[in-house]
Amino acid sequence: MPTFDVMIAGRTYHVEVPDPGATPLQVVVDGQAFEVEIAGTEGWVAPQTTNGPVHTPPSPARRTPQPQTAQPGCTSGEEVTAPMPGTILSVEVQQGQRVEGGQVVCVLEAMKMKNPIRTSHGGTVVQLAVQVGQNVSYGDLLVKLD
Repeated sequence: MPTFDVMIAGRTYHVEVPDPGATPLQVVVDGQAFEVEIAGTEGWVAPQTTNGPVHTPPSPARRTPQPQTAQPGCTSGEEVTAPMPGTILSVEVQQGQRVEGGQVVCVLEAMKMKNPIRTSHGGTVVQLAVQVGQNVSYGDLLVKLD
């Protein structure tokens, strides 16, 4: 599920977007659900990705983000994917490291903005699929937890 940290008037809000293609768009801001419409997007269609292997440079293969099957508080099977295309500025975790829910695993730069990418729940890092300086596309695997 794409997540963003949005700053409005100096305050940061954690925003989750369960289905980026939904109309109207459903978002969860700091735990509270909202239904929003974005002006000027009539007829807009969400970008499509293709199923394929995990992004491995130099091949630009993409993968469709999969819904997380684990329930909140569960520590099994989360795949943290890129919520937007960009460049990895930092990787904040290591393979084998235990992480908590909401912990930043990497920082993604997109349109000159630094976007901390967080887990939705805790687990152990079993795969780091990116490195600093790597370009990623929407839906690319960043980190996999057990």
